[in-house]
Order: sequence, then structure tokens, then C-alpha cells
Amino acid sequence: MPHLPNPNPVRPGPGPDRRLRDLQRRFRAVSARHDRAIKLRRVVRAVTATLAFAVTVAVVWDLGSSPWPVATTLRHIASAPNCDFARLVGLAPARRGEPGYWKHHDRDGDGVACEAWPPRRGPVL
Repeated sequence: MPHLPNPNPVRPGPGPDRRLRDLQRRFRAVSARHDRAIKLRRVVRAVTATLAFAVTVAVVWDLGSSPWPVATTLRHIASAPNCDFARLVGLAPARRGEPGYWKHHDRDGDGVACEAWPPRRGPVL
């Protein structure tokens, strides 16, 4: 019978059975971490989908319960940032209760938002 080479010429140490057990233990640890990460991703994805659905339902409910048509309601929402946007979508000036009226656009509190102001005359201080 010919002489066979050493099965572990590079790494002397524990036998093949112990190395196999160590490798299996490390593999189980990596697999467990991977499984936990997969479960966490699934939970995050489910929570995100639930939140997206809830927001969609809320927006549709809000648009449907508005006293104005949907297109007018969307223009009203678009006019919220400032009077320039309200003028851009054609809702300025607006009286209290009308689409395009926002309290923060009513500078003098008279119930008319985004009203045209006369140009200033005289020196600017």
C-alpha cells in the first residue's frame, strides 16, 4: 500500500472531527444572525406597508369629506405654503370659508387672505 500524505499538512492541531464541529458551530451562528436580519426586514416592510396604507386611507378620506370637489381641494392644499402658490393655482385672494383661505395668509385678520397690498410710497426703513 502506498504511503498517503498527511491529511492536514498546513495546520497542525485538532483532528478533523473537532474542526468539523467548530465549522458547524460557526455556520449555525452565522445562519442565526442571517435569519434574525431577514425577520427584521420582514417586520420593517410590514410596518412600512401598514403605515403607507393608513396614510393613503387618511388622504382619500380627507379628500372625500371635503366640502369642495377633489380638484378644488387639491388646489386648496397646494395654496397652503404662501400667497404666491395661492395666486399660482388661482385661489387668491380668498375669503374665510372659501378654498385658498388659510389663516396664516390673512395678514391683517380681516377675513381676506392674500389680498393685494398697495405699493409702498416713500422711503423704505
